[in-house]
Amino acid sequence: MNRNKREAVIERDQGQCVNCGASGPDTTLDVHHIVPRGRGGSDRLSNLALLCRQCHDAAHDEATAPTVQFSSTGQMRSDSFKTYLRFFSELPTARFDAKEKVWRIPKADFERVVQSIDAPQESTAVTDGGGA
Repeated sequence: MNRNKREAVIERDQGQCVNCGASGPDTTLDVHHIVPRGRGGSDRLSNLALLCRQCHDAAHDEATAPTVQFSSTGQMRSDSFKTYLRFFSELPTARFDAKEKVWRIPKADFERVVQSIDAPQESTAVTDGGGA
C-alpha cells in the first residue's frame, strides 16, 4: 500500500483507532485490511480501517481488543435487569462471554454511548399561547 493511501485512511479515520478510539503520539496505528489481501481484499479505502496495534493484533486473533466489561451482581430488581439485558442485546457490538459471564463492549462504542447520554438534550418549549 502506498503512502498516499495510508495518509488518506489516517485522515478519514481522524487519526484514531476506529475500534477503541486510541490516538496520540504514544499510539501505534496500523492500516488494517478488513478483507485480507490473501482472501481477495483490495487496497480500496472502503476495505481499510485505522486500528491501534492492540486492536489490530486482536483482529488477527493475537490479542484482546480494549473493551469495557459489565456483569450483574444479582442484586437488581427484575425490571432493572430486563433493561440491562435489553441495552446489551440491542447494542450491536456487545458480546456476552458465557465462560466469564460478562458483557464486553468495545471501548470506543461505550464512550459513544456515554457521550450520547451526557449530551444535553435540546428541549422544545411548549407554550399554551396565554400570558402570565
